[in-house]
Amino acid sequence: MPVKNFLLRTMIGFAPLALFWIIGCTGKSGKSFLPKIPGYAENKKEFIVLDKRLLEISGMSYLPDGRIAGMDDEKGKIFIINIKDGSFETIDYSGKGDYEDMVKVKDFYYVMESQGKMHKVSASTPFTATTFKFMKGLKIEFEGLYFDSSANKLVMVSKDHRNSSREILTYAFDLSTETFSEDPYYTIPMASVLARMEDNTVEIKPSAAAIHPLQKKLFIVASVGKSLIKCTLQGKVEQVYRLNPTQFPQPEGITFAPNGDMYISNEGVQGKATILKFPYVHP
Repeated sequence: MPVKNFLLRTMIGFAPLALFWIIGCTGKSGKSFLPKIPGYAENKKEFIVLDKRLLEISGMSYLPDGRIAGMDDEKGKIFIINIKDGSFETIDYSGKGDYEDMVKVKDFYYVMESQGKMHKVSASTPFTATTFKFMKGLKIEFEGLYFDSSANKLVMVSKDHRNSSREILTYAFDLSTETFSEDPYYTIPMASVLARMEDNTVEIKPSAAAIHPLQKKLFIVASVGKSLIKCTLQGKVEQVYRLNPTQFPQPEGITFAPNGDMYISNEGVQGKATILKFPYVHP
């Protein structure tokens, strides 16, 4: 049964004096992104503070009925959250693990573990899941996962890997054959990311990814490095936005509504987990 009062409160354009003071000291004047992301009205953003039961919220997926599916990064649980009234439902699919990101495709949720293991979870039958093991010996840590409908593939985005820190690796999981690609699907040169940031000293490690439904561009969130990378679907970097660390203390999830509204989740820091909504005001 839905549980009420899951969200403690929703704050429209929340900006306490302490926030202005902290951001003002860094020269960002309280902005969420630097530079500003075209099409998004930051002054209309919403801060949604979550109940402590979602302290470890990680990946998210926007659902057709307007709810958001969120996942716990330590327990095999998916939470279906109604961000309007705070109710939620729980889908159990596994035990403890290191779960990083998720997407919903048709009647199934796909949840990825850090070492690449993929869980295919039924959206209608609790505790019903199929697990697909990633290739052994590659020593890649994944944190981002998104669905490319044009290719019918799930694309896994690396956070770390042993080969080199000079590129971000991606691998694909083909939904038709339910098999992983043996070689990287594409790579993103880290030099391209740092050039856009105009800073070669920043360490950037992706933590989530999603495709903008209207722009057909890939957005990758990096908690380490506090950045949002905009790419083509082939991995060509077009822009990198710095994230305000006060508003994004630990960004671990990103998803889009069909109209382009952007949602970014933060794992709990000092006891609070949040989802930030940024309305898309013009295409």
